[in-house]
Amino acid sequence: MEYITVEEARSRSGLRLVLTKGFPGPWSEAAKAVFTLRNVDYVPVQQLAGDPNVELVEWTRHRNAPIALYENEPPRVRWLELLDLAERLGSGPDLVPEDRNERMFMVGLINEIAGERGMGWNARLLMFHAGIMAQGDEAAKNPMYSEYQYDAGAVEPARLKVESFLDFLASHIKEQRGKGSRFLVGNQLTAADVYWAYFSNMLRTLPPEQCPAPKGLRDMWGVLAKSISGYDQVLIEHRDEIFASHLVLPLEF
Repeated sequence: MEYITVEEARSRSGLRLVLTKGFPGPWSEAAKAVFTLRNVDYVPVQQLAGDPNVELVEWTRHRNAPIALYENEPPRVRWLELLDLAERLGSGPDLVPEDRNERMFMVGLINEIAGERGMGWNARLLMFHAGIMAQGDEAAKNPMYSEYQYDAGAVEPARLKVESFLDFLASHIKEQRGKGSRFLVGNQLTAADVYWAYFSNMLRTLPPEQCPAPKGLRDMWGVLAKSISGYDQVLIEHRDEIFASHLVLPLEF
């Protein structure tokens, strides 16, 4: 993927989407897919993993990706802000259900996946803990540990929350299949399917030919499956079906 710098992006108009260069982070990958599915053109702007990203902070007051900047509107960083923008600007099939009950369920489900204290957040805490177990307290000097509120006392609750959510999601997928639907919400592709597809990489990463992530990242993501008691394969089956039918492979980042 061809990126422009923050300096170049500041002089551009239209939608500029800040993404982690060379790193298929699930928050960034899901945001890219949402805008792509909605036929919204954007310019990728580089954010560097683990870097202070001083110029980005000066421009947006945020260090991490994804960040959506449209014209002179305020930066958007939360998953729902990004989805709302894609829905407003896009012309592709809606990723948000018309039915209010389905829409409310979808928003809650994605928040359980990608929101603060959701599955992705708790999985990251488990990965941080594995880093400390392997490297000692030296690993905790990484500013990300404090930024994402790592604490040894939070590890076991994080594990239980991940397991509980995965059990719920697997049961829900089976219930949907029993109703004749291959989607997480209703009978159509929604943003919930998109978000799960990319966040499931933390549970079982797509094969290298589909996701050419560096070995270090694959090893880090591999921590999640080793930290929990197990998971139902239907979670990965659903992911693979959504990629095969609706999303682009291999991932480009």
